[in-house]
Amino acid sequence: MACEPQMGPSGAASPLPASSPGWSALPGGSPPGWGQELHNGQVLTVLRIDNTCAPISFDLGAAEEQLQTWGIQVPADQYRSLAESALLEPQVRRYIIYNSRPMRLAFAVVFYVVLWANIYSTSQMFALGNHWVGVLLVTLAAMSLTLTLVLIFERHQKKANNNTDLRLAAANGALLRHRVLLGVTDTVEGCQSVIQLWFVYFDLEDCVQFLCDHIQEMKTSQESLLRSRLSQLCVVMETGVSPETVEGPENLLEEAPLLPGGPHPEERPLMQTELHQLVPEAEPEEMAQQLLAVFGGYYIRLLVTSQLPQAVGIRHTDSSRIPCPCQLIESHILGPGCCPFLAR
Repeated sequence: MACEPQMGPSGAASPLPASSPGWSALPGGSPPGWGQELHNGQVLTVLRIDNTCAPISFDLGAAEEQLQTWGIQVPADQYRSLAESALLEPQVRRYIIYNSRPMRLAFAVVFYVVLWANIYSTSQMFALGNHWVGVLLVTLAAMSLTLTLVLIFERHQKKANNNTDLRLAAANGALLRHRVLLGVTDTVEGCQSVIQLWFVYFDLEDCVQFLCDHIQEMKTSQESLLRSRLSQLCVVMETGVSPETVEGPENLLEEAPLLPGGPHPEERPLMQTELHQLVPEAEPEEMAQQLLAVFGGYYIRLLVTSQLPQAVGIRHTDSSRIPCPCQLIESHILGPGCCPFLAR
């Protein structure tokens, strides 16, 4: 079953079959969520943490208890380290702050003021520099360019983000069998930057089957397109390299530093850059599961922020306006569109 996403605990109540794979009994009787049917796209719980504090961590124990009220038993240790290592690293937290909507709005305001001042100072060279028509033209030009910048920001936000959405791939891969997907958004409350981790119910069995058939069909009739799209699903990763010790007097002389080091020289680890393919060539079912794990966080972010593109027909959701994950992947990830969908 499916419904439009619900942003609070007030979901429709109907029986949940005891044979559901996501159900498991709690000690002392039936779970509190027993008797309620879960729908694809239904928000189960949301964890909120202050991004300006350090150190911070998600209260995944509370999330585990909340999931149990819905009849879903997911031990937090199965995804705790995956979720926290993906989102709570200092560089990721800084990126979330600088990429937040208020920060983009502040940048747009500064951009407008600086642009207006530069255009106006340039217009002083012409006769209309002090005339009201000249001021109006300067204002319109600055507003047009600023609006273009804001639209670019908004379009960028509708793409899969390597630094946030795709970092949840490992956690979502571990939660697929529990019919739960994770997504991350950010907001500002007062003067505090808040990270929100969304737990959304989605039974992806039908999506896996559809994508499996679609990938098999593409391998048969559109292999070049499939390879082209998969080749774009790459991220750049830096890995440490252990220098190999080469014996021999000639090699030692060649590797000797030209300048003598200090008494305690700092040893910097050697790093190499590698291009990691997110969805490698494999069996269609395995590739389908990997696609859903990689883009699950992207889908949830667009879902809870109402940014999903319009759907053509109903597939695995009840709403004709909300596409399911396999529809999004088929159209915008594996489709023949020319626009890149990864935010670099």
